[in-house]
Amino acid sequence: MPVPLLVSTTVESRGDAEKLSRVLLEKRLIACARIADPESSSYWWQGEIVSAREYVLTMKSDESRYKELEQVLLELHPYDVPEIAATAMTHISEGYRQWLEKELRR
Repeated sequence: MPVPLLVSTTVESRGDAEKLSRVLLEKRLIACARIADPESSSYWWQGEIVSAREYVLTMKSDESRYKELEQVLLELHPYDVPEIAATAMTHISEGYRQWLEKELRR
């Protein structure tokens, strides 16, 4: 199996997070999506420090689907420059790995 990934992005509304996760699930680019309650973010944007409340969307996928997953996120994401970060899952339980493989294959 390709390397399992945790892919995350942030959005300003729960609705945006739900829309993105639904599309990616339907395309089988992810096996699972988790939406965290809003957090406070501070960052530079267009020469100013900005603060905002954002929802973190964490998705489970694998390396073989990353490029397409990223492309769909870039097309549908409401931000001009969305954060899209992937982290390899180097240690996961065998049962979870099997579930992930099965759901991404369907």
